[in-house]
Amino acid sequence: MKHQPETAGDATRLAYGVVSPSINTGVAHGQATVGDMAPGAVNHAAAHSGFNYHGGPVVRCPLVYVSFWGSAWTSTAAQLTRASRLMQFHQDMLASKYMNVLSQYGAGVGAGSGAVVRATFINNVPNNLTAADITNTLQAAINAGALPEPGNPSNQCVMVILSDGMSVDAFGARMCQAASDNAFGFHSFFTTTHGNKCYFAIIPGLNDACLHASCTTDAGCSLHLTQTQEQRQTQVASHEFCEMASDPELNAWFEDGGGSENSDIVNGQSATISVNGRTWTVQRQYSKFDDIASNGSNFSVVESPNPLAKLAPGPAASTSPAAKTEVLSYARLLPLPAVHFDAAANTTSMDDAHLTKYARQVFFPLRPEHIVADFPTFLTQVVSAMSKKK
Repeated sequence: MKHQPETAGDATRLAYGVVSPSINTGVAHGQATVGDMAPGAVNHAAAHSGFNYHGGPVVRCPLVYVSFWGSAWTSTAAQLTRASRLMQFHQDMLASKYMNVLSQYGAGVGAGSGAVVRATFINNVPNNLTAADITNTLQAAINAGALPEPGNPSNQCVMVILSDGMSVDAFGARMCQAASDNAFGFHSFFTTTHGNKCYFAIIPGLNDACLHASCTTDAGCSLHLTQTQEQRQTQVASHEFCEMASDPELNAWFEDGGGSENSDIVNGQSATISVNGRTWTVQRQYSKFDDIASNGSNFSVVESPNPLAKLAPGPAASTSPAAKTEVLSYARLLPLPAVHFDAAANTTSMDDAHLTKYARQVFFPLRPEHIVADFPTFLTQVVSAMSKKK
């Protein structure tokens, strides 16, 4: 797509947010309103000195909901295992030093500053998703309680992972179509019926057919046939999460002129992170902090030993990056049991066995009945009391 130049005083810019099949580039998909570029010192020796903050919000404490769309996710034990691993990936990513790079943009305060809240499984959605399908399904899930209403400002990040066989033609992104594909994932947002911003990313199945439809050669592709399906999906998920956290409404951190977001600049540069013996494929991040410090010789990074200092100008640049506010007090409670949402019937449910397992996990090594003799009755009374206060 044609990229139009943008100046500091422009009211709009071409909005990116798309994982391009091409290495080290992004794909524009529509326009976003931006403010004036914040004034500040510029190191012109940096390789990407035009990557700046433009006044929009960032996600300060990511609350991640991993949403699995398509009936195939719950069709077999193998698919449920896949979903469980992808949930674990998001938990490990938030816990890792990968997050220390995002702190410079005001997105979190380093490793452990966010939380994966729960998984949702959404069935009976169209196999070929349009923009209306995506926003309507998310709004319906919010209305039904399968996803919470975002706050204002919002910290909620919905990572939508599609099952195999699903395709997308929405927001300028064509993914896993039979031909003319131009993306491997994207992030965007919409305003809910209650007037709050819902931030979301879409990651397709990314099987071999998706790659063949997007890339003429493997060598120039940002994903590769030698990678497993899981590696492709975690690489794209990390790309989209970094962009969603630092540019959720497409008007915060991006490069002047070209419009690329932080992940676009190093698109296709994969690496690995390890957490508690588990190794995951991620995409490297663009670090403006390192770009400035190295005079442009080093800007593609994976992790940082410590949270990077917040850039000025930038959101909340005066606050200390080392003021690490982990979500440790909630560690026993998260993630919550998965919710299943039927988009056609507009009904939600939770698995009884999963609820029982969750209750035992929360109170381990005690059992719930060791604390309250009739635990089910106690919970019923709590729900009744809370409902009366609404």
